[in-house]
Amino acid sequence: MPASGNLQPGETPPESDQVSAPQGHEEHGPPRGTHWMWVVGILVVAGLFVVMFVGYAAGLLD
Repeated sequence: MPASGNLQPGETPPESDQVSAPQGHEEHGPPRGTHWMWVVGILVVAGLFVVMFVGYAAGLLD
C-alpha cells in the first residue's frame, strides 16, 4: 500500500471505490407529449381569460 501523498497524478489507489457503477435504474424524462399538454392547457386557460375580458369590455357579460 503506497504511503499517503505518494500517488502520481491520474493513479487510483486499489482500495478506492468507483463512482461510475450502475445505479440500478435509468433516469428518463416525462413522456414526449407531456410538455405539449402543459402548453395547450396554459393556452386554453389564457384564451378563456381573454374571452372573458373581451366579453366584459364589450358588455356581453355582466
